[in-house]
Amino acid sequence: MSKYTDTDLSKSKREVWWRSFAVLILTLILSINAIGLIIGSIIYEEASLLPAYSHPLATQRLQQSLKYKGREMPKENVVIKSPYGYPLSGTFIPNPEPTNKTIVFVHGFMENRTVGLNYMSIYMQAGFNLLLIDSRDHGESGGDSVTWGNLEKYDLDQWISWVQQHFPNGTIGVHGISMGAATALLHAELNESNKRVAFYIADSAYSDFETLMELQINRYLDSNNSEIAKFLLQYANVISYFHSRSTFQQASPLRAVQHVTTPILYIHGDADELVPAYMSLELQEATKGPSEVFIFTNSTHGSAIFDDQKSYKEIVQNFIQAVEARS
Repeated sequence: MSKYTDTDLSKSKREVWWRSFAVLILTLILSINAIGLIIGSIIYEEASLLPAYSHPLATQRLQQSLKYKGREMPKENVVIKSPYGYPLSGTFIPNPEPTNKTIVFVHGFMENRTVGLNYMSIYMQAGFNLLLIDSRDHGESGGDSVTWGNLEKYDLDQWISWVQQHFPNGTIGVHGISMGAATALLHAELNESNKRVAFYIADSAYSDFETLMELQINRYLDSNNSEIAKFLLQYANVISYFHSRSTFQQASPLRAVQHVTTPILYIHGDADELVPAYMSLELQEATKGPSEVFIFTNSTHGSAIFDDQKSYKEIVQNFIQAVEARS
């Protein structure tokens, strides 16, 4: 009959201790990841699953606002198909004077295509048609999530194809606000292969969506510790990839414009607390091709058009004239 020695007992205790320690560490890791995924899911839902479906009065506003120089403007409601299968809705407003030049206007987050009506007179005066579009999961367009430009850029490319089919030898420009501006800049990288778009105007664009989210999380937590925000965003990226096969990290106009040679006009307000004005400065500095940047004093997010419409119009129209003079 064998007996345990003190050494055997000590070894057995160590094994039990190590097993308990391993279980504790595993439980801790699983708990941290579970909490991270829960918080990451909340961040993702807040950022990507709060679409702005058309307000019941949006179509009515579109009709009521279609006046230029006191005359009713014709319009054509258009529905095309996204590369991802859902419908994309837009409204085409031809210039009173026949032209083959067209601006595609891309709205921001929690908005719809009626926002573009605020810019209609600028482009009518400049001799352009205007195509207002509802982005993915906004307005009357389909899609089940917002991807901050990652998938929206391919939808925009479908609209560019629609314009090109109607005006084969025409000039196409893209004007985007906030998320729409970022979508435009991400599309600009796609445009390098065929140069179908002649210029881009990016108003209040973020340079990198993940960086923007870090700023917003730190503001919410009243913290300057970016590591916490970065940690939580990794889980949000996992949820985002699982849902839409895209991540916040991929939505980086700053990386995209390093390859862009198409002319870009950047506009921002220095009082923008949602997307800091320095992001447009970063974008302009990183842009490979010709670019300009204008910062409006005391303007908040996307409000420059309202704060100083005269200057805004002159800046946009002068930029377009400069682009046309070079072509």
